[in-house]
Amino acid sequence: MNIFNGINEKDLEKLLKCLDAKNISFKKGSTIINNASNTNILSIITKGSASIIRIDYNGNKTIIENLKENDIFEAKMFNLINNELSLIALEDTEITLISYDKIINKCEKNCYYHNILINNILTLVIDKLNFTYERIQILTKKTIREKLLEYFKFEANKKNSKKFKMSLNFTSLAEYLAVDRSALMREIKYLKEDEFIEIHNKIIKINF
Repeated sequence: MNIFNGINEKDLEKLLKCLDAKNISFKKGSTIINNASNTNILSIITKGSASIIRIDYNGNKTIIENLKENDIFEAKMFNLINNELSLIALEDTEITLISYDKIINKCEKNCYYHNILINNILTLVIDKLNFTYERIQILTKKTIREKLLEYFKFEANKKNSKKFKMSLNFTSLAEYLAVDRSALMREIKYLKEDEFIEIHNKIIKINF
């Protein structure tokens, strides 16, 4: 969902001016935000994509979430785990920054599109909660096999089909599941042999 859904281009221009929104551009591979950030700002990816990654004290990398165009995030979350969370641009990316104070304290005109924005934000927050539930369900599984099967199940449900194209390559999938890539590939091989899944290029068919 687009955070500005239901707001026409003319009104969007007025809204962004009213909110004193600021746009920032980042090159591919650059750090958009890290644990040093501590601002009361809502950030929106208006172009491009990025990954929230965690690198622990052993150098192990985990993908917490992949963000795409129209996704939202906020800077304070990067202070929850000291020195471990960063947001990295996966491609040339543009971010729109809006102060929470500007969102909560509506202008004197009480513009209708401001109310639409707040409703859209609430919808996106619910989507975030659903995503968090999914991550918890996956990461709390004890074995790599269980994590993979849970991940494939969620992906199939999203596509409403038991056959779907993988959105992550195997390296990124290993980082997303917080497991070793070699162990991941070995378990995928076993799942294919046990006929739980079929893989052709990046197309996966689940048989459970």
